[in-house]
Amino acid sequence: MTNIHEGDLDILLVEDDPSIGGFLQAAMDREPGYRLYWETTLKDAWRAWEKRQIQEGRPFALVLLDLGLPDGDGQGLIRRLRDHGGEQALIIVISARGGEADKVQALDSGADDYLTKPFTIGELLARLRAHLRRRPVGSSAESSHWVIGVLELDDLTHTLRKGGVPIPMTPKEYQLFHLFVMNQGRILSYRRILGAVWGEHSSDQAHYVRLYIKRLREKIEDDPGMPQYLVTEKGVGYRFGNPEVSK
Repeated sequence: MTNIHEGDLDILLVEDDPSIGGFLQAAMDREPGYRLYWETTLKDAWRAWEKRQIQEGRPFALVLLDLGLPDGDGQGLIRRLRDHGGEQALIIVISARGGEADKVQALDSGADDYLTKPFTIGELLARLRAHLRRRPVGSSAESSHWVIGVLELDDLTHTLRKGGVPIPMTPKEYQLFHLFVMNQGRILSYRRILGAVWGEHSSDQAHYVRLYIKRLREKIEDDPGMPQYLVTEKGVGYRFGNPEVSK
């Protein structure tokens, strides 16, 4: 697994617009510890990824990906990276396509976040820092115990406590909350949640997700009407919102 932390980032930028690419190159060059490698096509991006991942064994920690590229749509590259050593990389889409359908498709393909052009470097860095806070050094998919604010999740006993007090949960509620903990910082679309918890055959049953999110909020949030843990991403899905996650 690649441990990702601020100040030690190799970034693959896939962007064919020279003005945006040049802007990001110059901006990242001014940020200590950020090293940006810029490619303009899907073919060259994959070649750069393959060289780093397969030949050198040191994958990129972050991919900034445009969708409309000269040799195809970036959606396919997201899936390819996830399937070839990019499980732990942050993938942030940067695109002029601001429609809900494009965002959902990118997130379903495996992107962590979606930033609509035009954007400022401050906004990009703020998003990046938010993701890094949710991926502390030493966390891993093999962890069995998490402390999340006042919540404590134990995967060995399938128990959740709030302030030391056990919270009764159904198996589906536990499975759903566990999914969010295992995807800290990622936006999870309705389709991804349904596929992981209820199976792909339930992809048109978004009301399942809303119902169970409501139940979980009533159990874990101090104020279910203003959730701090299970945060709504309007029209897209949900994000695990508390950054204080440790193994």
